[in-house]
Amino acid sequence: MKIRKTTGRLGLALVSVALALFVVAGCSSQGVKPDAEDGSASKTIVWPLAPEKARVAFFKIIATPDDIGANKGFFSRILDFVLGSSNQEIIKPYGVTTDPAGRMLVADNGYKRVHIFDLKKNSYDMIESAEDVRFSSPIGVAADADGNIYISDSILQKVFVFNKKGDFLFPIDAGEKPTGIAVNRQEKRLYIVDTGTHSVGIYDLKGKKITHFGVLGNGKGGEFNYPVDISIDKNGDVYVVDAMNYKIQIFDKGGKFISMFGHQGDGTGDFGRPKGIGIDNDGNIYVADSLFDTIQIFDRKGSFLLNFGSIGGDKGAFWMPAGLHIGSGNKIYVADSFNKRIQIFEYMGGSN
Repeated sequence: MKIRKTTGRLGLALVSVALALFVVAGCSSQGVKPDAEDGSASKTIVWPLAPEKARVAFFKIIATPDDIGANKGFFSRILDFVLGSSNQEIIKPYGVTTDPAGRMLVADNGYKRVHIFDLKKNSYDMIESAEDVRFSSPIGVAADADGNIYISDSILQKVFVFNKKGDFLFPIDAGEKPTGIAVNRQEKRLYIVDTGTHSVGIYDLKGKKITHFGVLGNGKGGEFNYPVDISIDKNGDVYVVDAMNYKIQIFDKGGKFISMFGHQGDGTGDFGRPKGIGIDNDGNIYVADSLFDTIQIFDRKGSFLLNFGSIGGDKGAFWMPAGLHIGSGNKIYVADSFNKRIQIFEYMGGSN
């Protein structure tokens, strides 16, 4: 992978001093863990509150490799002690996803890289460039069934494709301003939201464009006004965040319009600035709203079910949430953008 080296001459000059301080003072870190000792979701931070049955529970915060207990060598820990490990922390997360191996991938538009947190092996890596081309504005990230990684760059106007080891494979020309992306792993199709042309492109996994759908409009079926994100449910239906029409539009896998819901407002179930979207195994639709600093949950028909989160920096609070992803085990990953972290929640089921 293209990993930036941060040691520098100053770091090398200070290593001998740091070694003494490191041995005397020690250098330990404790990541944020689930509140429950068995590693399950916290049962103390839940939505809705009692006496209603809890549907969503806080699970974990990840902001740095330390939060997953990432394995580091002795020398690396010395350098972290001297220079700090800020070069590996999340700065401005936007897109977030998980791959089939359970790794969490985070598109960081602040550091202009994709962080890779392996939650099973407790390891960390990053991708910063496609060979000699450094990312300018990484926004979306997705993974296919083979673990290949797809990264959209809205300034470079491309989606860059890497294998699961982080080796660059090829670029895809992706329109004027590619943002949200999603992969249908069964159909082997890549969906790219082009915010600049108010449309969604459908590609094969080799980068060949098959078709596209959507035109600029006021929100009638198939009309978009700055679409920004996309998600695919277990049946292959496609959900698009139509940001400036304040709607969620639903299509079949080929781009045929099915339905839509939503409108602008400041009440329950309204949208202020919809950003990220994800679909759980029960078909519930989660929408991150960066104006209201909350996640709203709707059923397939667009009926409001629940919201969780409010503005703040505590567990379960948000500051400008952006991308959203629902992975295996109904884990909900939220890019808590201005809090510089990913928050993970768990959907606990909707049945009584």
